[in-house]
Amino acid sequence: MSKINCAIYTRKSTEHGLDMEFNSLQNQEESCKAYILSQAFNGWEYVKTYSDGGISGGTMERPGLQALLNDIRSGHIQVVVVYKVDRLSRSIIDFHKMMQEFEKNSCNFVSITQSFDTSNSMGKLTLNMLLSFAQFEREVSAERVRDKIAASKAKGLWMGGCPPLGYKIVDRQLIPEESEIPVIRLIFDKYLEMGNMAALAQWLNEQGYHTKKWFVKGGKTRGGKAFKESSVRRILSNPVYIGQIAHLAKQKVYKGKHQGIVAPEVYNRVQAYIHRRVQARYNIIKEARKPAFLFRKLYDEQGHKFNLASSNKKNGQKVRYYYNPLGGSYLPLEQINQFVVNACKQADWSGLDRDADTSLLTEESLKGSLLRVICNRTGRVHQLKIVFDVQKLNVLLAHLPRVVQPNKNAQLPVTYAQENCWIKAEFMVDNVSSVRLQHGTSCNILTIRQINESLVRGLAKGWRLKKLLEQGMTTQEWEKASGMNKRTFARYLNLCYLSPKIITDILEYRNPRNMTLKDLMNLAERETGLSNQEKLWVV
Repeated sequence: MSKINCAIYTRKSTEHGLDMEFNSLQNQEESCKAYILSQAFNGWEYVKTYSDGGISGGTMERPGLQALLNDIRSGHIQVVVVYKVDRLSRSIIDFHKMMQEFEKNSCNFVSITQSFDTSNSMGKLTLNMLLSFAQFEREVSAERVRDKIAASKAKGLWMGGCPPLGYKIVDRQLIPEESEIPVIRLIFDKYLEMGNMAALAQWLNEQGYHTKKWFVKGGKTRGGKAFKESSVRRILSNPVYIGQIAHLAKQKVYKGKHQGIVAPEVYNRVQAYIHRRVQARYNIIKEARKPAFLFRKLYDEQGHKFNLASSNKKNGQKVRYYYNPLGGSYLPLEQINQFVVNACKQADWSGLDRDADTSLLTEESLKGSLLRVICNRTGRVHQLKIVFDVQKLNVLLAHLPRVVQPNKNAQLPVTYAQENCWIKAEFMVDNVSSVRLQHGTSCNILTIRQINESLVRGLAKGWRLKKLLEQGMTTQEWEKASGMNKRTFARYLNLCYLSPKIITDILEYRNPRNMTLKDLMNLAERETGLSNQEKLWVV
């Protein structure tokens, strides 16, 4: 008669009673060994016992169980003996997985207190019914524990676990720890000063502070480690410090039986600040989802790509930029996107299709036809060469309605090649501001202005200031009303006395020498004769 290797598996859900001289695991093992001995006439022979103490039957992540399954796969075990079915598993899904492993490796399963034979349909039904009741018992027990915890917290009782920093546990009650109270108050006050949890954690570590240190059964210690951002967040968000108990599962907060150690107004200020930071982070994520259709399409004249960069504002708004790491240029994403779209709408597409109504071209259609944009910089003037796919444009134009008159709004000429075409548009940088980027460094950000936009705004401001004078205001009054000094006031006022031809050119977006607002102010200040102004404007 061939020998049949038998393994015993034992399990207990909690560690309670495992330190006794004769515990539940030993009882299960003795009973299973006696059963194996009774089957000696069938060739059964005890080989090994696999045990898991203090581990739930609702999971397969058990060291003893995994070792048993590995030995079954290697062919060392032919029979698994347990005291009851629920010792092996309390999950129907996990149990079926193990039964498949047993059948695959020709291993039988025996429960010594529940007689059934899995070789027939009735035995399989019996096994599934027993396992269903085992799972039901586990879930009901879990529900009872959850209900007890919820009811206890509703009464403001501490339900065990790691005591929070600032408290000690006496007779299962939270009692303020006098030596730790100043640390907790320091953390709240310092956060309102610094406004950054990671920086606060680093500062606490530098000052020699550490997390809560406590002792568990057996004399072992827990905690007493360096602060992390997560540990600081748990302290700042814990209502236990104002005498309350939180039930996270039900998202409720109850009045506790213990004494608070942080002033409620300080705690509320911290929560409001944390909420603003969370909302700011949400706004950043929301902003980051906005389209950046020039990403990986924007290049400089040397062929270097522009990447995406971002800056943090105090109000929580995140502003994104196209960044050229080699050229050191930062172009605001939304401004350059809109500038390119406007330039595309002004293009003269009659060379591709004379009769197409190009005024009906949508922004999305133009973006989809765009191949790349090349940015060539000369001083503060930036020229964009916007390249399109000719085939895609031909398809778009072919589906547009036919018109007799060409689009009069088209201003930019189009240069055609065999596979692509391009238009050229210019913008000017007339304002540079220093902005702190997301990674903490500061950088000068370019502000895009179409060539004459700043000139038009300068003219408008000059005429507004002229009206102040016409109203009979004194020097002190118009300085206070305009918010500028005499020198700046006079320079804006000089713009009202420019040549009509220059003003017409500015309003019609002509600027022969690409003058900035500062250049125009110098011209108006230096030359009062209209003919001389016009000469300097052109030459």
